[in-house]
Amino acid sequence: MQFKRQIGAGGVMFASIGAMVGSGWLFSSLYASQLAGPAAIISWIIATFFIIIIALTFAELGTLFPIAGGIANYPFFTHGKLAGFLLGWISWLSFLVLTPIEVQATIQYMTNFFPSLTRVENNIHHLTASGYITATILMLLLVFINTRGVKFMSDTNKVFSIWKLAVPALAILIFFLSAKGTTNLTLESAGGFAPYGWQGIFSALAVAGIVFSFNGFQIGIMMAAETKDPQKNIPKAIIGSVLLGALLYILLQTSFLVAVPEEALKHGWSHLSFTGDAGPLAGLALTLGVAWLAYLLYVDAVISPLGAGIVYAASSSRVLYALSANGYIPQQIKKIDKRGIPITSIWVNFGLGMLAFLPFPGWQGMVAFLSSTMIAGYAIVPICIVALREQQPDLHRPFRLPMYKLFCLIAFFICNLMLYWSGWEIISKLFIAVLVGFFIYFSMLVYKKELGANIPTWRNAFWIFVYLAGLCLFTKFGSFGQGLKVIPEGFDYLLLAIFSYGIMLLSKATMLPKEIAEKNIDLILSGHSGIAEIEAEAKEKILSNG
Repeated sequence: MQFKRQIGAGGVMFASIGAMVGSGWLFSSLYASQLAGPAAIISWIIATFFIIIIALTFAELGTLFPIAGGIANYPFFTHGKLAGFLLGWISWLSFLVLTPIEVQATIQYMTNFFPSLTRVENNIHHLTASGYITATILMLLLVFINTRGVKFMSDTNKVFSIWKLAVPALAILIFFLSAKGTTNLTLESAGGFAPYGWQGIFSALAVAGIVFSFNGFQIGIMMAAETKDPQKNIPKAIIGSVLLGALLYILLQTSFLVAVPEEALKHGWSHLSFTGDAGPLAGLALTLGVAWLAYLLYVDAVISPLGAGIVYAASSSRVLYALSANGYIPQQIKKIDKRGIPITSIWVNFGLGMLAFLPFPGWQGMVAFLSSTMIAGYAIVPICIVALREQQPDLHRPFRLPMYKLFCLIAFFICNLMLYWSGWEIISKLFIAVLVGFFIYFSMLVYKKELGANIPTWRNAFWIFVYLAGLCLFTKFGSFGQGLKVIPEGFDYLLLAIFSYGIMLLSKATMLPKEIAEKNIDLILSGHSGIAEIEAEAKEKILSNG
């Protein structure tokens, strides 16, 4: 069966906002303030500019190929099966863990009413037995909503989204009204407007959950196969969701900064602390004496992450569906039921998502790593656009990037900047995750006795390993954060720009021949699964080309 196109621009935009306004807004204002002080406002503005540029690249590919799984398919079109698997693996891994993280955030705030759900060790909330049972129930609720069909999921999410926009808007109003002027923004005893300089501003993007908070914009791409008139509705939805989310976040950050009591800043912004700051916004409301808002925020702290979980459960199942449809994992997983949803993918993600609660305790510990996997997924899109413009110049593109080569290079460099600011500890883990994916892929080929036939095609994915290894070197020896400062400050950004351009050239040099790319596209768009035939022809082409 095929997916059914049942949702319009409003439904897709609300789905994006529903994912965007999840647990991130409940924590990011505090963490960004601690890292950057009042200059956290600049962090949000920079992030908005960056994400809009990245979102426009998504708009071109999303309207060109309005298919389920979105980003999991693009590298397969342009660089073959290994590249498609590795980058689809990263994308799926991040979405798989996102749903449990939103459930974890819900339970963490529920602890204020039901203390037995978690135990705290080193300021990290670990689920107890009753907490794990509660997590199971909430995960099953997300499965139920998603198994009722995409329209039911979309309509349900609209209700969540309206609530999730109304409560932050109310919090913003109350915080501004409770503030005693704007002296906090330039308080000399706390270091002034930018107490930690540009390093604090840039660190906040990756580490404080700012980029994480914007992640929902790409949900519209994941739902492209079920969107009415996707050529018009997807660009509207993803750009609209970024701008609306940015407005909300910037106002929330500003209101938080001015409302914080001055006595909470006696040790500076990096040591900002007040009663109840484990739930920062609700804790601030209590500190300001607005108890009714605090309780409303505690309720919203349950609803917002759960609402985001609905959308992430839907999107992760589409990515897993795409991996199955492309022949990377068993074909049974791509089954679509009579309601037009990938039912098997949803249940597989439920089972694996439950396991994620075990090694990943707490909300904050995983956000930086997940942000890196998301940004790595973003970085792939401009690479694929450049390749597809070369491979398939005559395809009808309802949304075309102007000056696409320059635009894509800027978008790719932006992604690499954010990965660089994530630091060595995070990027090294990302590289390990890719190597684990490669080992799984290698083992599968050995098991199926297809290793020899596939090795000649691996040259098309060579650039991925060079790219990630290069990022590891930059974060290890660069001058940002905990880097060894072997590469001088300022010079590191110049080298990163040159590196970004070099990787784009390398990816272009190793892309698939035009004929094979065209057949890959036809294969996916037609819904067939004859990957073996394509691989055989690809092997012949590559061998004949030396």
